[in-house]
Amino acid sequence: MDTLAVFRSRSDALKISRALTKEKIACATVSTPSALRVGCGLSVVFPRTFVEAVKAAVLRENAASFVGFYPR
Repeated sequence: MDTLAVFRSRSDALKISRALTKEKIACATVSTPSALRVGCGLSVVFPRTFVEAVKAAVLRENAASFVGFYPR
């Protein structure tokens, strides 16, 4: 797993993690690296090959606090 989806809201990070798990996409909720200096402290890490699926989940779940994708 090599890509972080960063959020400003812990609830959005957890919501997306649950949505991806339901879709059987490998993911984990992890601490956002402090070097990024963005977000709420939680990010969702997942394989880069699923970026489009994660984008779709962010839109579908109305995760308005989504900041962006970062390499892990």
